[in-house]
Amino acid sequence: MIRLFELRTEKELSQREMAKVFNVSQGTYNNWENGKTQPSIEQLIAISKYFQVSIDYLVDNDNQDYSFRQNSPDEDKFLSLYSNANTEIKNAVLSILEATQTK
Repeated sequence: MIRLFELRTEKELSQREMAKVFNVSQGTYNNWENGKTQPSIEQLIAISKYFQVSIDYLVDNDNQDYSFRQNSPDEDKFLSLYSNANTEIKNAVLSILEATQTK
């Protein structure tokens, strides 16, 4: 079922606070959490964004935590530079990175 209780209690929030976040009544939120009713697709998207988890994780379709992680500015810069580099540069970068990994 939906992992709302688990996610809400990790953030130490009340059902009332969560209901306000999602613009529903506390009773509606309680019904979601207890599996009596289900959020709409739009509400699932909002919930997954709020908790930064995938919808699969949210609805317990998968036991893996697919929490979204944002790149740091340096990571974004690296990825942009790498994706625009030619094959020779990409291979050199990969060789350097692989050489730094301990085995």
